[in-house]
Amino acid sequence: MGFMEQISADIKTAMLSKDKERLSVLRDIKSKLMLEATSGSGEVSDETAMKIVMKLHKQRTETYQLYTEQNREDLAAEEKFQAEVLESYLQKML
Repeated sequence: MGFMEQISADIKTAMLSKDKERLSVLRDIKSKLMLEATSGSGEVSDETAMKIVMKLHKQRTETYQLYTEQNREDLAAEEKFQAEVLESYLQKML
């Protein structure tokens, strides 16, 4: 199963379990992958997908640190959760 198929399957699972937070992160991943696919050859390799997920994880981690420094714990908790979801895909791909 390719990475795109895995994301699609996880989106369906999140929809069925009504996990809105996880669904939001998964849709973000899929939209970035679809954007890459439309700008390139039409398919995204697993290596390219990994780079995209790594970039998204880095963005979430940096935003989490920024919110923590500014004492915005409500926003920091959301960014931390999103980073953890992204990290779970990085571990699978490695």
